[in-house]
Amino acid sequence: MLDKRDMLRSDWTRILDKKQTIQSFSYGNKTGKMSLLKILDCKEPLVKDFEGDKVTLVENNYSWLQLAFEGEYTWFTVMFDDNDKLLQIYIDITDGNDTNKDNPTFNDMYLDYVVYKHNIHELDRDELLEAYHNGNITLQQYERTIEEGEKIVRLIKENMNETYLFFEKEYLRMKNT
Repeated sequence: MLDKRDMLRSDWTRILDKKQTIQSFSYGNKTGKMSLLKILDCKEPLVKDFEGDKVTLVENNYSWLQLAFEGEYTWFTVMFDDNDKLLQIYIDITDGNDTNKDNPTFNDMYLDYVVYKHNIHELDRDELLEAYHNGNITLQQYERTIEEGEKIVRLIKENMNETYLFFEKEYLRMKNT
């Protein structure tokens, strides 16, 4: 059974109080939903190790920009600190995004990517393979997830600076609306 995630992060008990805006958007010929979640109060910070750095991703007054294109298989979560500095880009590979509702959702396909300091790190391919071997996902889902992951890595590598600029611009736009 795949885990269903939502843009409101309704299952996340770490966040005690938040302010959130969800808007429809279009980019080129694609449409979807974008959210800015400002963490007003959290139970405890979330700190991860990347490339030898301890990086705080959740703390009071931090913000998360989420972006989901309708009909696509990637869900972006971009973390910003309380000084508006982009900390990392987290990419979930999904079984498709449903943005046709007030609280968009996706089914998590296990495979994730983190873009940190312009480097791309793959996470949880072993969990994806295990899900396939256990019959939790089909061969078609497994192969599509690998293909989508390779596609997004290629796209980001070819457009790294533009990717950062795009998310920074959208974050500031959402923050100032």
